[in-house]
Amino acid sequence: MRKNKNKNIKKCDIIYRIFSIILVVVNLITFGLLIYLEILPTIYLSLLLIICGLIVFFLVKALNNRRLKKWIKTTLSIPTILTSIFLIIVIFYLMGTLDFLSDIFDTGLRTDTYSVYVLKSSKFKNIKDLNDKIISVSDIKDSITNKAIDKLSEKIEFNKSEYDSISDSADSVLDGDADAFLALESNFEILKENDTKYNDLKVLYTFSITSKVKTLSSDKDVTKENFIIYISGIDTSGKVATKARSDVNILVAVNPIKNKILIVNTPRDYYVKLHSKKAMDKLTHAGIYGIEESVSTLEDFYDINIDYYARINFTTFINIVDKLGGIELDVPVKFCEQDSNRNDEQPICLNKGLQTLNGEEALALSRTRYTIAGGDRGRIENQALVLEAIIDKAISPSIIIKYNSLLNSVSNSLITNINQKSFTKLIKNQIRKKTNWTIETYSVDGTDASNVTYSTGGANAYVMNPKDDTVKKAKIMLDEILETNKYTTTTTTTSSNND
Repeated sequence: MRKNKNKNIKKCDIIYRIFSIILVVVNLITFGLLIYLEILPTIYLSLLLIICGLIVFFLVKALNNRRLKKWIKTTLSIPTILTSIFLIIVIFYLMGTLDFLSDIFDTGLRTDTYSVYVLKSSKFKNIKDLNDKIISVSDIKDSITNKAIDKLSEKIEFNKSEYDSISDSADSVLDGDADAFLALESNFEILKENDTKYNDLKVLYTFSITSKVKTLSSDKDVTKENFIIYISGIDTSGKVATKARSDVNILVAVNPIKNKILIVNTPRDYYVKLHSKKAMDKLTHAGIYGIEESVSTLEDFYDINIDYYARINFTTFINIVDKLGGIELDVPVKFCEQDSNRNDEQPICLNKGLQTLNGEEALALSRTRYTIAGGDRGRIENQALVLEAIIDKAISPSIIIKYNSLLNSVSNSLITNINQKSFTKLIKNQIRKKTNWTIETYSVDGTDASNVTYSTGGANAYVMNPKDDTVKKAKIMLDEILETNKYTTTTTTTSSNND
């Protein structure tokens, strides 16, 4: 009988010891992750370490005290288990943060999608039918295009015919001088938008080229130094690393000392000089040549330095808003717009007024331009409203409940050069200061025009010529937020329709 009793006591001691070991291990992992991530301010981390350390020490010591009565140990097992569960949940959140930061950080991989186009009326059914045929190409000085030609050469043998521009290359097929032409998919979509004759062509074969570029980097202290984030929204639902037109171009200037944020929105069709091409084009077309081109082009245009960028697509946008539980804003006008799948049969329709929007509705408001007055001007104003509402919701304390699900929804459709150190410093600063940010928005304006663009091979396309007074005001506002004294010391603020 006594043997059985001693045996039971030993079993209980083993169980208490297991509880103790689990508690110590999860406690060490938790604080190891917290120290590594540097999310919590030092005072909070120290306080948490002391409190949890004392609790763990007391529970472990009590559970391993052989003189303590069994009922007391059993009672203490409950807070031990609860503390362990709490710490495991914290670990889950912290591991989610680590995974998120590693998933979204831009590794420099870029994907270019190329297609081989033929006449819709042609007899060609697959790429093998183009063996020994004439395929026209353009932009052969570009290294990626040459890689695409080489990759196509591995599939078939063909006679290459070179042209100065993509439009000339496409015309060679329409005119019967070539059997097919090879082009960057996004460039051909631009051609089709500007001339319906290219609707007579179809895709016969598609493939991708993946290359690595040198990414932009910044070592600024985001808690003490002013900085700019460029947000690029691409009009696709596919892989965010694929080069594509940038239909949303937003600069977010942050002054962390004065707790001010300025959002500057630039229309997609703004007529600007592409940085690397040294030629005039729409701002949206800069994205075809990579986010680095968009960044450099905007830096040239506004005479600024952009420190960070974030590139998102339709999928990201919808997921962010939905995981936030919707965003509240005052819809300026009643409208209807296609859904994210470009479905006209069941459009998204919203009434004017204050309401909570889900992801699809927020995207519809951000995209609509044909159904509202002002066209693209109205659209960029709406985009600023939506972005401000997202920022307000994202920095609220209630977001902690949805933290991990929000990170998971974003990770596959977002790339950024904001490194882990800067990201965690932003979070730490917000926790420490519990800051209420002052957010101001501004959209530059322009006049409708038709002009030659680089990406259409020199053909005319709709563009928006910048209004100098609005650009001037945007520069002044950026200067005031960033405190660079480039314009405010020599120029007075110019009024505009955005006042």
